[in-house]
Amino acid sequence: MKKVYKACRICKRLTLDDVCPVHGDEKTREDWFGFLIINDTNSIITKKADIKEPGIYAIKVRS
Repeated sequence: MKKVYKACRICKRLTLDDVCPVHGDEKTREDWFGFLIINDTNSIITKKADIKEPGIYAIKVRS
């Protein structure tokens, strides 16, 4: 079976779950575009994207 990543509309974190692991109640969506893999939270990219934790994040999540 193919793994499909889904993104939280609020924090844009990518996950395989149907709900966001951070926001709990927020359902995730399959309609997202591009992604960032964040290892260092002190980089310029994380500051511009307002990302505070390492992980995989979508660039854009469509509602």
